[in-house]
Amino acid sequence: MDSINKFISELSKFQSSGTVFNMYHTKTDSAEIRRNNLKLYLQKMKELKPSALLLGEAPGYKGARLTGVPFTSEVVIKNESFFDKAGYQFVNSEDNLEWEHSARMVWGKISDFKDKPLLWNIFPFHTHRAGDLLSNRTPNKKELLIGKDYLEMLLEIFDIEKIIALGRKAESQLIAMGLAHNYVRHPANGGKKQFELGMDKYL
Repeated sequence: MDSINKFISELSKFQSSGTVFNMYHTKTDSAEIRRNNLKLYLQKMKELKPSALLLGEAPGYKGARLTGVPFTSEVVIKNESFFDKAGYQFVNSEDNLEWEHSARMVWGKISDFKDKPLLWNIFPFHTHRAGDLLSNRTPNKKELLIGKDYLEMLLEIFDIEKIIALGRKAESQLIAMGLAHNYVRHPANGGKKQFELGMDKYL
């Protein structure tokens, strides 16, 4: 699993800025929890040999910003059997865990599939509004270009046969990279049904 350790090390080197939070950076206990959670997730997915990658836009402040795992909130880790008794930890206390709409809808659907897709975001760090860490914003063009480098690293670790773009930002970067893919609607903002239909179609 040296390739996974190296990948997480590269993620942790990225410097946060005014409106970008790298949840894997620094030597804090919280960052260590997130790095270890991501390591556990990627190691298990490596063992499962996923054939598909579900690529989103960026981590949300109630989801991967806390857990370190894409499209995964603390409540998902607590409730989904995929994470059961595997050593995952929480940043918050267990009586105050955060939940996220997107995480709930994504895991609510991929739990249907035996061959679960690998989850990732085209920009792997939390983008937020200026002065408000507890918010989400769309990654800009420069950030999307940075994210492509990490996606290429990830694709060297996993033998992915099919990429599913979750939303137009992910799709735009896959087009720019010349990578074949299918598009599905993001489940947020009324897109749940179209998302589920798209996942059924491509998985």
